[in-house]
Amino acid sequence: MERILSLMAVGVLILSGVEAVALSDDMTKESSNNEKYCTITMAFSSPIIEECNGYYIEVSLKDTLSYLMNPGQPMMPKVVKTIELPFGARDANVEVIPRNIQESEISYEIRPALSPLMPLTDLEGSGIAKPKKDISTYSSNDMFPSSWFEYRTGCGLNANNKRVTFVSIHLFPVRYTPATEKIYYAEGADIKITYTEPKIDVLLETNEYDLVIIAPSVFSKELGRLVDHKNALGLETKLKTTEEIYNEYEGEGRDKPEQIKYFIKDAIEEWNVTYILLVGGLKSRIWANPRDDCNQGSEYWRVPVRYTNLVDNPKFPLAGGSSIHDPGVISDLYYADVYDGEGNFSSWDTNEDDVFAAWGKEGVENDTDIDLYPDVAIGRLACRDIFEVKTVVNKIIKYELASSEDKPWFKKMVVVSGDGFLDQEDLDIQWNVTSLQNGKYTIYAQSINGDDIAGKIDSIHVTLDKTATSSISFNHDDHLQVDSYPARPIAEITSPSNGDILGNTDYFYEPTDREAYDNEFSGWGNVEYTIGIMHIRGKSYDPRPYGNVTDIHVWIENDDNEIVFSQWKNGTEMYFEGEWATGEKLLNGRGGGLYYMPEEFEKEILWTSNGKFTGQQDVINALSEGCGFVFMSGHGSPNVWADHFPGVPGNRGHASVTGLQVTSLKPWLPFVELPVFPMTKLSNYGKLPVIVIGGCHNSQFNVSLIRSAVDVKNKRSMWTHGAPVSECFSWRLVSLPCRGAIATIGNTGLGYGRMGKECTSDGGDAWVSAEFFKQYGTEGHDVLGDAFTQVIRNYVTSFDMGDLEAGHAKTVQQWALLGDPSLMLGGHS
Repeated sequence: MERILSLMAVGVLILSGVEAVALSDDMTKESSNNEKYCTITMAFSSPIIEECNGYYIEVSLKDTLSYLMNPGQPMMPKVVKTIELPFGARDANVEVIPRNIQESEISYEIRPALSPLMPLTDLEGSGIAKPKKDISTYSSNDMFPSSWFEYRTGCGLNANNKRVTFVSIHLFPVRYTPATEKIYYAEGADIKITYTEPKIDVLLETNEYDLVIIAPSVFSKELGRLVDHKNALGLETKLKTTEEIYNEYEGEGRDKPEQIKYFIKDAIEEWNVTYILLVGGLKSRIWANPRDDCNQGSEYWRVPVRYTNLVDNPKFPLAGGSSIHDPGVISDLYYADVYDGEGNFSSWDTNEDDVFAAWGKEGVENDTDIDLYPDVAIGRLACRDIFEVKTVVNKIIKYELASSEDKPWFKKMVVVSGDGFLDQEDLDIQWNVTSLQNGKYTIYAQSINGDDIAGKIDSIHVTLDKTATSSISFNHDDHLQVDSYPARPIAEITSPSNGDILGNTDYFYEPTDREAYDNEFSGWGNVEYTIGIMHIRGKSYDPRPYGNVTDIHVWIENDDNEIVFSQWKNGTEMYFEGEWATGEKLLNGRGGGLYYMPEEFEKEILWTSNGKFTGQQDVINALSEGCGFVFMSGHGSPNVWADHFPGVPGNRGHASVTGLQVTSLKPWLPFVELPVFPMTKLSNYGKLPVIVIGGCHNSQFNVSLIRSAVDVKNKRSMWTHGAPVSECFSWRLVSLPCRGAIATIGNTGLGYGRMGKECTSDGGDAWVSAEFFKQYGTEGHDVLGDAFTQVIRNYVTSFDMGDLEAGHAKTVQQWALLGDPSLMLGGHS
């Protein structure tokens, strides 16, 4: 009788979409045509159906952490199962047969998934793609999703740093026919996976070298000290110069980045190397051309970079009709993703048109089938000169030679964040004035939180005059209601405003993003007076940590103080995205960064909602005391990281809080903030954290002083908005002598954020950042590159890499480790 690998979907293993099962010899069988195969039996829980805001329903499965989130289409629960096959396994195929399919009618449509947002520091907007319901899907009799499952294969490092072939299966236990208002769900599934053994095993079992450092020869002397240090620790290390690589691989690669990648492939196959450290950034801080062409930067680089050719959200209009996007981003994942799904060289140019990692670019064929799984752990020290090399080598050696027992400050984590986006629900409280007499009326609003704490009463005075033309405006000034945080619940009426006239003409106005941040989310700020009905709109939120639900009461009195209208709207939700991403609680089955850290770690929480994050000095003071880890989740640029007060009161111009910046110099000098170089005020000498930074462009290490200063309108894609910046935010923290950070992780391009209660579970910045702390704190990966690599592996496994609008492929391509991937976190014992 055949041995069957049977795994029931009742625990974290199946439902988390992260854990992988490696098949041993006794788990697989061989068919008559010499194919290997295995079978898996799974069980699913019954779907849970809940109403959502009175408009939609949400469908979930018990303990399910994943959803199919195609923007504008129904949000459906997803179960992810990953199987590990031998490296280079060919012709992998998956069959899924659902069992015991049930049918059920539903009363509302299933909620559409939102589009991702881009967390920019620029006050012009967030770069949100407007959430539009896909009418063709919602009017269809076809089942959605179109199949019970989909799958992809890829080669990469598993949790034990062994190279394997992954088969990632995304199962959809619930399907939906929108036109008939029915769902169909399976109680279980039988899965069969077939594959052919690899043609040849190209990988060694033993390591000749663990770490290879790639750098120009001018850095060799200083890097020799790092090589000696690593070898003394038992990590076999070799330095390979870029000049040697270019000579040895002359004529083999199409450009210098590809030559380096061919060398890395040979280093894997000849030495079984695990870690690759690139040492070299631009050659100048003053002026350097970051790109030779759309694919690479080589001429002005110490170690070249590969640029992608992925264009953000080509199918969805951005807020305000803008066309904000990256013209490709630096991706060191290119060097790490050496093999494709069948163990062949992964060029990142699958159609061989000499445009690398193309997607959504006009007139260019897409490279949508890139593997994306890391085959080595990659990191970069973006040094421009020998002084920076000496600085970072000194920091690494000193850090690793002292164990965590010698560093009491190491077992401390600092998180800094606030409210990333304004996910206010549309209150739309409708006041019918057709039967009322002309006169003056006062609109009152008050919010109450779950602890029965009531906030201030907001009041608006309007005139009802049916003989006059309507004059109605938008007013957003809840920043005037709060002196300090934490604060009481906030009720804010944004329309109508004081002095408005409700007359005999209809009126509609959609505020700009400068007036009503993220209004595209729900239309929460729209001004609307139609056929005698005033749509009272505004905000209701609890600006305390985790204060995500309020009830709001709106009532209206006439001149005689008689109540002529009263209405409650209960259960209004608002989430402070960055605080959940960094915090200690679960949301939709995913924890924030602190949730995953060991109990013995001291936790210092700097949030706008708890009043401990009010500006740069708070961050400088906290980091100067020393800690092992920092997690900053918010908005960014190459120069600055920032976030908002809770509820984004008064819109971004009043709500933004700067956390830290490289320089305070502005293109409109002489208006300069002090200190001019805030990062230099850090005084955590010898107490160096790993800093994970959620936001746009913080790790965009291709900036130089003159190029950034003249790029006021971002025509050269420097993203500093004219601020003269010689080194990007993330690298400056690492290159600071004796202080700052030992390593940073962040985005080289426009990051992706998720709004509302999907902020931690639907991918993007928050997911990868929190997953890093899970890999260290829960999964036990205490080597920097191991934790970093497993985050990317788990992300690629858990999400649909073919969904361009969701930004998943770009999220992993642009996530950069500026540090030594072989670094022992906390130091060696």
